[in-house]
Amino acid sequence: MSDRWTEYIRGGIEQAGGPIPFALTQWSFLAPITAAIERHSPKGGRLLDVGCGAGIYSSLLAHHGYQVSGVDEEPRLVALAREMAEYFRAPAVFQQGSAFDLRAWYGQFDIVYSLGVVEHFDPEVTVKLIEEQSRCAPVVVVAVPTRHTRFSSRPTDERFYSRPQFERLVSKTNLHIKESFVYGDLPTQAAVAAGRLLPKLINRPIRHLFTYGMGLCCVASRG
Repeated sequence: MSDRWTEYIRGGIEQAGGPIPFALTQWSFLAPITAAIERHSPKGGRLLDVGCGAGIYSSLLAHHGYQVSGVDEEPRLVALAREMAEYFRAPAVFQQGSAFDLRAWYGQFDIVYSLGVVEHFDPEVTVKLIEEQSRCAPVVVVAVPTRHTRFSSRPTDERFYSRPQFERLVSKTNLHIKESFVYGDLPTQAAVAAGRLLPKLINRPIRHLFTYGMGLCCVASRG
């Protein structure tokens, strides 16, 4: 699993044409999550990325005015994240650690986030992972792919949820949901037509209602 995941991440960077085009694409795609982080933590806030992978998004957030640390269980990915932080001259810190045991980071952050991590486990394990993240920060941002991820890559072991299903799952933790939303335009004729023909005030609620997007994000807090 770790070998496959490491090669998948490195392959994605190479396929994009290198770190810079990959970073530009990722920053644009994750713009709604960046906006959510900004809503719940001012610039200068402390952020923890659980399952950081290549750490490129975290490096960009560090340039965006946040104090960012990243954690990943795979040593090769931690090394890659540090390499990318140096490449982008980002003041982000990356360390090896398990998403199942974050005791070294308890209570040290304003927001903890994970992008494309918890969907690789059964629902009861996902609940435990989110609860473990909540011990690091009062606000938890969790993003997972939707079933429409097939448009960008071949699905593997992911568990896919609709927006209501994922909200119910997060509600099983000790957290209170602050907001949830769908993000990432689908490359389909129907999605393109809806974006052109429907006003945003109509199109956006429809997308959220039917989980009609590439990703799904939930923001929850302890309070």
